[in-house]
Amino acid sequence: MKPFPIIISSPSGGGKTTVVERLLKKEKNLSRVVTATTRAPRTGEKNGKDYHFWTEKQFLSAVKKGQMLEWAQVHVNYYGIPKKSVDDLMKKGICPVLVIDVQGAKTIAAKYPQAVKIFILPPSLQVLKERIAARKDNTQNIEVRLKTAKKELKEITHYDYIVLNDDLKKAVADTSAIVRAEQLKTQRCLKDLKQSKVI
Repeated sequence: MKPFPIIISSPSGGGKTTVVERLLKKEKNLSRVVTATTRAPRTGEKNGKDYHFWTEKQFLSAVKKGQMLEWAQVHVNYYGIPKKSVDDLMKKGICPVLVIDVQGAKTIAAKYPQAVKIFILPPSLQVLKERIAARKDNTQNIEVRLKTAKKELKEITHYDYIVLNDDLKKAVADTSAIVRAEQLKTQRCLKDLKQSKVI
């Protein structure tokens, strides 16, 4: 199978991180690409695993050197994806999973036309508000997040698939089914089939 990037987006609090964590346990030929950010770590987050926690100076230096595949300022912080992280995984035959916002998704999709774009949709804005509030994170501004979420929801037509995250188990199963179907697409399998002389 020819590897391809898997883009997963949702509004803040939409559940994309949890869905991806469960997905990676099921699908062994996927690996999450760790995003770099200038925001402070939340409780329990580890540098290099959840994010690369960089200073603003470090981040802007990487941008200047052309080392970022994409980057954006979201709210008051910078987020971005090191290009090498994506390309290295694909060279190993692993599909990189990119958990990014709608701005980043557009940039990645333009650079990797073979990418699959999945939007994790919360059941309602009220549920989204409750999830954000439940984080008990002082850096969260609920009203700002909800306003941003409404803008992000307007970008849903640019995605290949929508997964409703009303039931976590089902949302993970649906996302897994999408990935497996995409992996079995003819154009992604032809090279391996020819090498094995099946066709």
